[in-house]
Amino acid sequence: MFRAFEDVTGEPGGGMAAMVRELTDVRKRVKEAAPIMTSMIEEIDPTLAGILGLAPEPSPVHVLMVGTFTTNSAVGRLGDDVAVFHCLEWFQSPDGTRVLVAHEGSHGWHEIALEQAGQTPPDDDMAWMVFTEGLATQVSRAAIPDAPEIDYFWYGHPEAQDWLPWCEQHVDELRKHVRASLDIPEALETFFGGGLVDGKWRVGYYLADQVVGSLGRSLPELAAMSVDDARAAVRDALESP
Repeated sequence: MFRAFEDVTGEPGGGMAAMVRELTDVRKRVKEAAPIMTSMIEEIDPTLAGILGLAPEPSPVHVLMVGTFTTNSAVGRLGDDVAVFHCLEWFQSPDGTRVLVAHEGSHGWHEIALEQAGQTPPDDDMAWMVFTEGLATQVSRAAIPDAPEIDYFWYGHPEAQDWLPWCEQHVDELRKHVRASLDIPEALETFFGGGLVDGKWRVGYYLADQVVGSLGRSLPELAAMSVDDARAAVRDALESP
């Protein structure tokens, strides 16, 4: 299982120092998170198939684990199954975690749909990243309506409260920068990883939600798009004023 997780994240021990430093808090967090997240997954995950217009089977496998602070969750393979790895050490609050379960679960369902359609997503492609993250955010909105707006991006992390106003004020600038970076794989880290834009992390997720939400398609229609059509739709949307 851990090897499968490392295949997705690419960082077998990336956050071990943080894990050791916060071990006491992590124990408490994991003890609280495990039963809560199990219940949430059982409640929320089956609804995602219907939201995306997919059959209820095959469904993703869900794995609760303690990672090393490299990511809050990841989607990959566990044997022949699509698996969603939920990292309990990142648990913040029940309300925010409900959104995270919906967001990451939708990635698992989308991967199953792509596989059934014979589609292979590209690695390190900005347009595809915008599409798939925007779709997951839109699905989380449908599955968990009326959550605080910031939770659709930060899942209950309290330190992110000034992030949303900044993104709202700079959305045109973000659109311009992402459009200019469509063919620069290294820019993924800037907008969706640990890189910073004016001191803010993960600003690509805000723009992705805006772009996919503007495509004028239902969630089942978005989930059924081919990889090439989805990438082209994102590029066209980014060119629009």
